[in-house]
Amino acid sequence: MEVIKDRIEQLPREIQKKLCIMTWRLFWRDYVPVFAKPPSWLIYHNYVQKTLWEARLNNIHFLHLPFNTLPENKKWIMGCQCDHCINDTEVDLIEKHIYSLIQYRTHYYFIERLMPEETQSHWNEHLVPVVPVLSEPFQNIDEIQYIKIFDPLCGSYKEDYTSKRLREGGTFEFSYPFCYTFS
Repeated sequence: MEVIKDRIEQLPREIQKKLCIMTWRLFWRDYVPVFAKPPSWLIYHNYVQKTLWEARLNNIHFLHLPFNTLPENKKWIMGCQCDHCINDTEVDLIEKHIYSLIQYRTHYYFIERLMPEETQSHWNEHLVPVVPVLSEPFQNIDEIQYIKIFDPLCGSYKEDYTSKRLREGGTFEFSYPFCYTFS
């Protein structure tokens, strides 16, 4: 390193300046500041967000996501469409149908009776309100929209027909009433 430094010092001052400018330009061309780099946790964050979205879409319970429960600790959860729950043989098929019938008649049966107290969260709810962005101070609060989180009747004989078609990728036809005005 000393040899290179000595040789550069022997060059004329103008060439030394141009060499310095060229070296700094090459340095800044490849340099990326730390605050401009994506954070180290971003890849895992994106993975978690994608998994949560697919869990809502495919009706997989939050406890059965790969980052929440070890495979050997999974137990059957009513309505969950993960591989473990679909292929479960520990709970009898008739018992599963009885749970579905009770849930169909009493909407809070799944939350109150089948899920442990420690797991109470919005992930056990069928519909959760989406907080509206109030553009005006006195906007109508009755226009709240809901998003489906988890349907305990999913996969049973009591499942909502439209939800089943959406989950399985069925086709839909929309018909709108036409209003003709003749003048």
